[in-house]
Amino acid sequence: MLPEQPIDAVRNRKTLRLFIVVDDTLDTRYKVVNPSGEVLILPDLLFDEDPITVTPDQFATEFTPEQLAAFAEYSEKAAVQAALAKAAAARAPEPRRVVAEPAKRPKTKRQATPVQSRRGLGASWTAPRLTFYKHKIEPLHPKQSFKITVEGNGEFELTKEEFVAQFNDVMMSPSYRSDGLYTYPQIPEKMQRYRKS
Repeated sequence: MLPEQPIDAVRNRKTLRLFIVVDDTLDTRYKVVNPSGEVLILPDLLFDEDPITVTPDQFATEFTPEQLAAFAEYSEKAAVQAALAKAAAARAPEPRRVVAEPAKRPKTKRQATPVQSRRGLGASWTAPRLTFYKHKIEPLHPKQSFKITVEGNGEFELTKEEFVAQFNDVMMSPSYRSDGLYTYPQIPEKMQRYRKS
């Protein structure tokens, strides 16, 4: 059953299609329902900055039938889970509280803990052809870069932000999303600007 209230959506920068937002609390990512009806978690850099509100009278023109059906199914499941969680919380006894004094440690010279840099080279790999690995790129901060050494063709370095902006087709491809990698048979022209001299 379709909701009778407005739905928030974000517009994909490359395809200009609307993706229904089901969760926008994931830091730099959105949980969305794409036009094919798949529920995905995607980087927010793929979309225009501000979500838009779509009213019920616009649903048929802005969303696909598959998208609306998947959103309705997701909403129903979320409502059932919320009701179950509420019922479980009502039955759960109050947890016992134990107050303990923290253990005293001998005073030592404070050691610096390594903090992951949000800039600079975050990952690198070598491949026979230009290959993007999801598990190496996704954890990077948008300003961090990664370097790919393509055997016989040289090195290419770009930031995650540049990758998201220039290689939206890779990120949206089924092989990148499900298999975690995308390989170009030939190095595309748009990659030449990232060649290391």
